[in-house]
Amino acid sequence: MNLITQFKGQNGKILVYDDYIELSKDTFGGFISQGGYSGNRRYFYSDIVTIEYKKPTFIANGYFKIIIEGTTESNATVGLFASSSNSMKDQNTIILRAFTKKVGEETDSIFKLLMQKISEFKKSQNTPVNPISKMDELKKLGELKSLGIITEEEFQVEKQKLLNS
Repeated sequence: MNLITQFKGQNGKILVYDDYIELSKDTFGGFISQGGYSGNRRYFYSDIVTIEYKKPTFIANGYFKIIIEGTTESNATVGLFASSSNSMKDQNTIILRAFTKKVGEETDSIFKLLMQKISEFKKSQNTPVNPISKMDELKKLGELKSLGIITEEEFQVEKQKLLNS
């Protein structure tokens, strides 16, 4: 998969790919907050309900929190210069620390990209699918012809349209 962007947070990093997001705790902060190496977690856009985001500022931490169905949520609390231990340990949360305005702008950009990816995926899943097969349509056309509703000529024209579609 193609890595689009990544951002290193206080307790790990977020990696954004074409089809999924990966949260890696393979950093010094991740190692400390998890009590050892805990591996990476991959979240496909299809599994993500939403992403909570709090923009980091010069004096207060922010976070990315991946929300998926079927998990128990911990309260992601961040504040001035510090974050709760629950937030630091949460496998679905990356704590963001901003010492410059540029960091907040970068995380805003990543958040917009993630929400766009999730939205695109959900739209592609909501495309109406025609459950009626060509065979079903042909059967209906045959019934209309046998009932005398359409002529043999109309039947042949519609049949060709259906077979060529």
